[in-house]
Amino acid sequence: MEDSTWTTKRQKIIKLLEKFGLLDLQTLMVELEYESKYSLIEDIQSIAKSVRNEGKVLLVEPPRCYACGYEFEIHEGKMKIPSKCPECKEQRISWPRIKLAPK
Repeated sequence: MEDSTWTTKRQKIIKLLEKFGLLDLQTLMVELEYESKYSLIEDIQSIAKSVRNEGKVLLVEPPRCYACGYEFEIHEGKMKIPSKCPECKEQRISWPRIKLAPK
């Protein structure tokens, strides 16, 4: 993703969300070349706070287990990318998906 103007990764995430709507964190991690999922989560949590001032809210679709369908809970301010399902112990877990919406 080449951009002729200087922007931060957080600004790029907001632009991508405005353009495409719902995006999964794995796509963002690859597209924006994050080195770790923890720095991506930190940026997402910061974005969630900053968009409130613009009358928007960041909605998070929780991860799910592909094997048994277990849906993980998202606690406010504590987004995680789980590595294994507590129900069936499988490691095939979808990443959380996010989107911007008006308040």
